Amino acid sequence: MFGVWRTRDGDQLHGAGAFQFERLYVRVTPWKIVLGATAVGAYLLGLLVYLPAEAAVGTKGDTVGTVWRGETALEPGFALGWTTRPVRSVVALAPAADLRLHGPETEILADALWRSHALVLRRAEGAGSLRLINAMTSALPFTCDGEMTLDATDLAIGGGGTGEGRLRTSPARCVGGGVTTTPAALTGDLTSDAEGSGLSLRGPDNAELVRARMARDRTVSLTVTPAGAAVLPGMAASTVGIR
Repeated sequence: MFGVWRTRDGDQLHGAGAFQFERLYVRVTPWKIVLGATAVGAYLLGLLVYLPAEAAVGTKGDTVGTVWRGETALEPGFALGWTTRPVRSVVALAPAADLRLHGPETEILADALWRSHALVLRRAEGAGSLRLINAMTSALPFTCDGEMTLDATDLAIGGGGTGEGRLRTSPARCVGGGVTTTPAALTGDLTSDAEGSGLSLRGPDNAELVRARMARDRTVSLTVTPAGAAVLPGMAASTVGIR
């Protein structure tokens, strides 16, 4: 397989041998090149196999493992883990992984794909603490204690595909800006389409409290209604854009 043809003069070791004046073509194996290429290939494969997890999530927070199987910390007290699925990635023509979001009173599992710069949750379900909201969006002026459940299918965070999901919370206790409120159980509708993804959070009377939308360019618009400002401490009724 690795042999190459080279020429050499006829055999002079046998006196008047039949090939003493002939130019012969001899197949030889360039072992130095083969061994060198093998060493380089093994080195590059090792770099790929043991590529640190920071290459996938950046250097923010505590991250352990590799890009193939790793985990990164989310404050306060949660962690997001992943296990890459090579066969599924080849079939889907996109990086695929199993995700696990866990922490205090939290266990959410997802089958995910990365398509066109958007994370697609082909299937996601589980339950968790409402403090996950602060782990995902640390800039919020309040924290809530309570529980929530998530059920989503083909949800493309940031857009790029059609999907949907449902978020439900238990009655909660929220604190912020020296104010304490006790929101009743809430329901959130999650949607995604070709242009972006969104969330609409509603109270028991079906009044909309919060509406959020993330476009493909990662621009986020957030609307808090007067009803939402009444139950979310530190929030005023407004519409803001976040880039």
